[in-house]
Amino acid sequence: MNFALNYLLVLIWIAYLIASGVLLFSRGFLLSRVSKTDVSSCQRLSLNESDEFYINQEMVQEIFKDVNATSNLCLPPKSKVIILVIDALKYDFGVFKENITNPLPYENKLTIIYDLLQSSPNNARLMQFKADPPTTTLQRLKGLTTGSLPTFVDMGSNFASPEINEDNIIDQLVTHNIPIVFLGDSTWTDLYPRRFKRSYAYPSFDIFDLDTVDNKIKKYLPKELGKDDWQVLISHFLGVDHCGHKHGPLHEEMARKLIEMNEVIKSVVAKMDSDTTLLVMGDHGMTSSGDHGGESEDETNALLFAYNKANTFVGTEFGSDNTTMQQIDLVPTLATILGVPIPYSNLGLINFNIVPDVHVPYMRKYETLLLHAWQNAQQIYRYFFSYALENKRTFSVDDLENMHNEYILFTHRVKTVYNEAGFKSFIGDLNANMRLILKTCREIWVKFDAEQMTHGLLFTALPLLFSFLLINNLQPLEYYRIFTPKTVMYTYLFNIAAGFFGYRYYNNFAFKSDEHAAIFFTNIISTIIFVYHILENWRKIANNWSSVQRFVNMPTRIIFTISVSIYFSNSFVIQEPKILSYLLVGSMLLLAFEVHQKCVRFELNKRLKLSHLLNSTTVRLLLFSILAISLVRYAYTLFRCREEQGNCADFSSNSGGFSLKQPASGKTYVLAVVMIVLYTTLTRLYLRHSGSLTGGSPNVWLARYGPTIASICAGGHLLLANSAAKNVKRIHIDTMALVIYGLMLTQIVVICISPMLTFFVLPNYTMPIKISQWENVVPQIFKNIKRMYDDAEARLNQRDAMIYGLTNVYSSATIVFGTFLSMVLIVLLEPRATIGMISCVAIAVVIILIHSILRYRTAINLENCIQPTFTAIVSWFLLAHFCFYATSHQTTLSQIDWKAAFVGRTSGLGNSHLISGVLVILNTFCGQMFFFSMYNLLSLLTFALFALYPKLIEGTIKPSVNGNSAITSPTEGIGVDMVRGEFLLYENEVTFMGSSFKLATQFAILQGIKVFCAMLSCTIHCRHLMVWKIFAPRFIYEGIGTFVSLAALIVGYSIIVRVNRALEGLIYKTNNLKLD
Repeated sequence: MNFALNYLLVLIWIAYLIASGVLLFSRGFLLSRVSKTDVSSCQRLSLNESDEFYINQEMVQEIFKDVNATSNLCLPPKSKVIILVIDALKYDFGVFKENITNPLPYENKLTIIYDLLQSSPNNARLMQFKADPPTTTLQRLKGLTTGSLPTFVDMGSNFASPEINEDNIIDQLVTHNIPIVFLGDSTWTDLYPRRFKRSYAYPSFDIFDLDTVDNKIKKYLPKELGKDDWQVLISHFLGVDHCGHKHGPLHEEMARKLIEMNEVIKSVVAKMDSDTTLLVMGDHGMTSSGDHGGESEDETNALLFAYNKANTFVGTEFGSDNTTMQQIDLVPTLATILGVPIPYSNLGLINFNIVPDVHVPYMRKYETLLLHAWQNAQQIYRYFFSYALENKRTFSVDDLENMHNEYILFTHRVKTVYNEAGFKSFIGDLNANMRLILKTCREIWVKFDAEQMTHGLLFTALPLLFSFLLINNLQPLEYYRIFTPKTVMYTYLFNIAAGFFGYRYYNNFAFKSDEHAAIFFTNIISTIIFVYHILENWRKIANNWSSVQRFVNMPTRIIFTISVSIYFSNSFVIQEPKILSYLLVGSMLLLAFEVHQKCVRFELNKRLKLSHLLNSTTVRLLLFSILAISLVRYAYTLFRCREEQGNCADFSSNSGGFSLKQPASGKTYVLAVVMIVLYTTLTRLYLRHSGSLTGGSPNVWLARYGPTIASICAGGHLLLANSAAKNVKRIHIDTMALVIYGLMLTQIVVICISPMLTFFVLPNYTMPIKISQWENVVPQIFKNIKRMYDDAEARLNQRDAMIYGLTNVYSSATIVFGTFLSMVLIVLLEPRATIGMISCVAIAVVIILIHSILRYRTAINLENCIQPTFTAIVSWFLLAHFCFYATSHQTTLSQIDWKAAFVGRTSGLGNSHLISGVLVILNTFCGQMFFFSMYNLLSLLTFALFALYPKLIEGTIKPSVNGNSAITSPTEGIGVDMVRGEFLLYENEVTFMGSSFKLATQFAILQGIKVFCAMLSCTIHCRHLMVWKIFAPRFIYEGIGTFVSLAALIVGYSIIVRVNRALEGLIYKTNNLKLD
C-alpha cells in the first residue's frame, strides 16, 4: 500500500514544479512598480510673525532671486479640507439633466451639486475624476494618496490591504502635525494604521449591506463637524458601491442611496465653516451591471465636486483643465491646499481649478502659482530621473536625454517669468512636458523581468516534457519499481536542500529574490532526477512510444491544439466560450463515433425491428449525444459577454430577485431549485441502488441524509438570499450556507476516518427481507421466505462474512464527496450559474456513459480497461474549463463575483480576508475544482456500471478476427470477471493505483500545456495594445485555475488512496474472522 502514498507524493512534486514555473513567470510578467522609500520634505512658511520662517518682503525677494532653489519650501495652508468619498460615485450620477420627466434611478438625485453650481459658480466646480485601471477600491485609494500609478498586479491584494510605506499625502500630513479624522471604509485604516487622530472604521467587504457603514458615518459625522481640533476630515461611504454590486445602477435602491448622499452633502455644506474646502468624489465608476475593476469608460469616469463658501477658486486660465481631472492630480492639489510637501513618488499635476484663491502676503497671484507649479515639476523630475537611474533599461536613453534637456531649458526659462502672461505661457508648456513624462511611465511602467519570465517558461515546460516521457510512456506496473519509498524520500530531501541553498545564498548567484533562487535550484535538481529516471528506463520508454501509431487520436489532438491556441489571438480570447462549446461538442461526438465505429456498427444489420432499435446501443448513443449537445447549447444562454462584444446583451445579475408576487421574475430561481433537488435525488437513488446506503457507518449516514439537507439549504438560500422580502433576517439565510459548509467539513473528516460506504455482515447474521417498491409486494415476500427456507441449512454452516457496497466502493466515496463539494459550490453561485453547474454535471454523466461503453467493449486487458481513452480525457478536460463560462463567469477583472465572499458571513460571522478569497476562488473556478477532483470517475464507473447495469452491454456484437460478426462475452476480452465491479480493482491494486496516478498526471500535463500557452502568449504580446486588457487577465485566470486544478487532482487521488487503505483494513479484518 505504501506505493500509493509514493505516487501521491510524486504527484504533489510534479504539481509543485508546474506551479512554481507559473509563479516565477508571474513574478516577471506582472511585476509591480518598484516602490521607492524616499520621502519629500520642506520648510513650511508661516504667517505668524513669531515663527522663524515668517513670510516677509525680504524673504519673498530672496525666493525669487533663484526660483530653482525653492523646492524645499512650502507655502502656508489655504484652508481646511473635508473629503467625502462616495464609493463608485460615477460622473453621470452628479450631472443634472433638465427637462427630464422620467429620470432613471441614478439621474437628478444629487440636486445639491446643481444648486451650488447655479448659486455660486465661482465657488463650486464639477469635473470628471478620471481613474487609472484597475478600478478596484484599494488601488484607487493608493492612487488618491500617493499620486502614483497603480500596477496591474496590485489588484490581487484587494483582499488583504497592505500598509503603504511609500511616501503619501496622509503621512505628510501626520509628519507636519496636521490632525486627520477618518470615518468609514476600514481599507483606509488598513493602508494607514495609527495615522488618524480619531477613526471610525468599519469593515467594507459585505456588499449585501447597503446601510450599516453609511448609517454609522452619519451618526458621528455631525459631531466631528462641530469640533475644531482637525484640519482634514475624511469620510468614505460604501452604500452606493454596494447597491451597484447588489442591484445595479438602475434599481430603486440606487435612487434611495443617492438621495441619502444628497442629504449628507447638504448637511455638511450647512455645517462647514467658511475656512473649509469640501471635496466630494468617487474613487471609480461602475458598469451598467454595477461592477468595476476594469478600464472601460463607465468604470474610470468618477465624479469630483469642489466647494468653498468664502473663497473662490483660482480658475481655469492658469493651465488647469476645468472638465476633467486625473485622480493622481488630487495628491499635489491637496498638498498645495494644506501646505505640505508633494509626496516623492507623485506623477500628478496641481489642478488650480479647485485650489482656493487665497492671497499670500507680498506675492502676486502668478508668483504664488509659479512657486507651486515649479515645486511640483521639480518633484516629478527628481522622482522620474532617480527611478530611471536605479532601474536601467526601463526607459530608452534617447527619451531620457530629451527629457533631461527639456528640464534644463525649463530651469532657465522659469527665471524669466516676470508677469502673468509669461506665467501662462510657461505653465502651459511645463504641464505638457509633465504629461509627457506621465504618458511615458504609463506606456513603459511595468518593467518586465526577462530572466524570471524565461525561467518560468522553462520550468513549466520541463516537468511537462519529463512527465510525459516517464509517466505517460510507461505501464502502471512499472511505476512500482521506479517510485520506491527510498527514491521518493531522496527526491524530497534533495529538493528541500536545494530550496534551502537557494534561499540562503541567493545573493551569491545574483538572484533578485530568495524565492527566485529557491525555485531555480529545486527545478534544476528535479530536472536531474527526471533525466536520471528517463535514462534508466529509456529502452522501455522508447519501445512503448514506438508501439503507438503515428496518427492515432489525430482528431482529438487537433481539438486540444485548437483549445490551447486560443491565447494567441485577442479575438479568440474574447470568443473563447463559443469556441470551447464547439470543441466540447466535437470531442463528445468523436467519442460517440468511436463507440459506434468500433462496437456497434453491425447492430443495424441485425436489428431491424423497432423494439430492437430502441434497445440498441446505437440509439442510446444517439440519445446521449443529443442530450449532451442540447445542454451545451442551452449553456449559451448562461454566458456572460465582455465589453468588447458590442453585439452581446449581457444579462444583469442584479435583478429584482425572487418574489411570489411576480412569478415571471422567479422562473430562473424555481428552475435552479428544481435542478438542485433533482440532482441530489438522482445521486441518492444511484447510491441506494448500488447498496452504498446500507448499514450504519459514518459515511453511510452522511450520504443517506446529508445531500437532502444540503439541497434544502441550498435551495432555501438561493431563494431567500435573492428574495425581495425584507422581513427575512440575514442570520437565518447565513445559517443555511453554514449548514452546507458544516456538512462539507464533516465529509472531509469522515473521509479521513471512515471513507467507505460498506456494510459488514458477520457470519450467521440474519438479514431483513428487502422489498423493491417497483414490483408487487406479495410475490417478493413469498420468494424471499422460500429462499430463506431452502437455504437455512447452508446459512447455518456459513463461515464467511458478507460485505455490501464493494461493487462501487471507490466511486461511491468519490461521488458522495463530489455531492457535498457541488453543494458548497452551488450555494456560492448565482441562480443562472447554478443551472449551468448542474448542466455540466449532466454532460459529465453522458461522457462517462459513452466512454464506459467504449472502454469496456474495446479493452483488451484490465489495464486497458482502467485507463480512459485520450478522447475521453480531453472531453473531461474541456468540460472542466467550459464549466467556467457555463457558470456565468468571464476572464475580465470587472466581472469577478465578489458576492461569493459573503455567503454565510453577512451577519458578521467572521471578517477574514483569507476566507473571503477562498470563497471567491471556489465560485470562480468551480468547474476545475469539481471535475478535476472527480477525475477518477472516468475509469471507476466503467466497472461499477457494468456490475450495476449489465444491460448497457448486453447483446454486444463484435467483429471477429475473420471479419464476420460474432457475439462474445464482455469478460472474455480482458480476461477478468467484471461482475465484481470495483472490488476487482482492489484485487489488482498495483495496476489500479498506478493507472489512477497516471490519469492524474495526464490531466496535470494537459493543464500545464494550457497555462504554458497562456504564458507564451503574454511573452509574445507583452507590448500588444490589448496586453493588459485581454492577455494579462486571461493569464491570471489561467494561472490561478492551474493552482486550483492541481490541488483538485491531488484531492481526487488522495480520496482513492484513503479508500484503498480503508478497504485493505476491512479485508484484513474479514480474513481474521475466517481464521477465528
